[in-house]
Amino acid sequence: MSPGTGAPAVDWNGRLAAARSEEFAELCHEAVTEDFGAVARLHQMLETASRWCRAHGARSSASKLDALADRVTDLGEELHLVGEDVGHEIHSRSHRAAAATRIFPVVSVRGTSVGHQNDAPAPFSQPTVRSLPRTR
Repeated sequence: MSPGTGAPAVDWNGRLAAARSEEFAELCHEAVTEDFGAVARLHQMLETASRWCRAHGARSSASKLDALADRVTDLGEELHLVGEDVGHEIHSRSHRAAAATRIFPVVSVRGTSVGHQNDAPAPFSQPTVRSLPRTR
């Protein structure tokens, strides 16, 4: 548990570093923008500090904290968009890789007939290379 929050402490750095391609975008979204994500928690902390400053007569500091909270909100929106881009890039790359595998399947270097092993390497021919369409 995280101290004083009742929310579970999560090692987002470790989880992101160990993430598989298909789960990275969702983990990144959770780590950054979900209710207990980094941006939301930082925003909440800045608002709490601002209220404390106002209650204790430190109005200038409260205003600065409010401005920082607004910047964190903007940063959170940008991070959300980057997370979406990461998801699209990973999804697009995995589709291109799958298409390339279908176009150029892996073949055995040895003989292809069952029960007959040919120790001579199979002739290697260079496949025709087609450029894939680029996004952006």
